[in-house]
Amino acid sequence: MTNFNNYNLNDAFIRQADRLSKSTEVSQNQKSQKAVSDGESFQEILDKQVTSKISFSKHAAYRTEQRSIEIGQSELDKLGSACEKASEKGIKDALIVMKNSAFIVNTPNKVVVTVVDKDSMADNVFTNIDGALFI
Repeated sequence: MTNFNNYNLNDAFIRQADRLSKSTEVSQNQKSQKAVSDGESFQEILDKQVTSKISFSKHAAYRTEQRSIEIGQSELDKLGSACEKASEKGIKDALIVMKNSAFIVNTPNKVVVTVVDKDSMADNVFTNIDGALFI
């Protein structure tokens, strides 16, 4: 069990994973039903889902929980799309800024490295990035 200032990191991961899996299950079912009705092949559906998959590092998951940042399926989809755009432009470490939060993403691995909420963005310096996307 990992503790940071009396904060149980394992429990935070479990809570965040539960939230993500619940929103992902509903969204995946809706997407699958729509895709089948649109006549897409299984491989096309699989390719779309694999390319947009984003994961969170332990640090990013901790920051998400610590700062009470809610990340739903629509945000994950936007992150996946932004990550693909950044990768196409040759960006390896991207700052992806959304309405209420910012994410540092390692695009080759599709891993969110850290997360910053809207209140913490002011007067914050972002280092070790080679591109930024505002979505």
